[in-house]
Amino acid sequence: MPWVGVEYGKKNLEEFSEIIVKMGLSVLGNIEIEVKTGRGWIKFIVLEVAGFVEGYAAELARLTQAPSLESGPHLIMGEPSAGFWEEAVKVVFPDGESEVIPVLSYDGFLDLKLPTENVRGIEGTITIGGKVFKLPLSLDDILEIYEMGKKAVEKVEKAASVYGIRRILSSEALLELSRAKRKPPKYEVDYEAGIALIKEEDKLRTTSVQALVLELAVKGFVDEAAKIYNEASPEVKEAIEEAVIEEYKVYSSIKSPKKAKLEELAKSINVELPAEEA
Repeated sequence: MPWVGVEYGKKNLEEFSEIIVKMGLSVLGNIEIEVKTGRGWIKFIVLEVAGFVEGYAAELARLTQAPSLESGPHLIMGEPSAGFWEEAVKVVFPDGESEVIPVLSYDGFLDLKLPTENVRGIEGTITIGGKVFKLPLSLDDILEIYEMGKKAVEKVEKAASVYGIRRILSSEALLELSRAKRKPPKYEVDYEAGIALIKEEDKLRTTSVQALVLELAVKGFVDEAAKIYNEASPEVKEAIEEAVIEEYKVYSSIKSPKKAKLEELAKSINVELPAEEA
């Protein structure tokens, strides 16, 4: 959709809209964006319009004596038929100088639009299953996309691999996905002997039940650790409680953030931890 804009603060929205209507364009909407120019970042009031806007930025800069911009089909950089292109804005200054600045990158194969580093205030989008999602994707978006099936998920994975995972997924979604992918190691517990057998890839190792509980807890699998404790004999429970207290003392003395997981475990199994030393 074509755009015309003027530096923010030079004209209010109503004044600017009146100017554009008098210039023969129909106003369809408005946004505010910042564009990185050779003269620094400039904030613009931008109107989405119907009509051909080539040359309007120069006329607006003359009328308002303020930096002005235009964007439309005449500022498409690249060839859309090839699947990749950029859209630019032309910024014209009151002294007559101008710049063409790419602000949006399009990927026709992934149905994806991303703002460039030259613009603020524009959201990226990706179209999946006929629905347009804003980028970066929220956790709710990811859950909805998983419901769409394997091809929809593969599209997100491809976009993340090409354009960077943090541009495609929100911090919230990344955190939840990382948690979902993390699984505790496979293990077997002999409560009577107080021994645990742990399988890691193609290797086996043994350890005490209390050591397994501590290991699971500090790795974030607190519920799994508490489950082992709850199924243990009174003697093994006592050993686990003592181990949790001793390990907590160690982590407290070295100011390790892992002590928070032990605090969480202690709360789950009703173990009273010693007060931290000042």
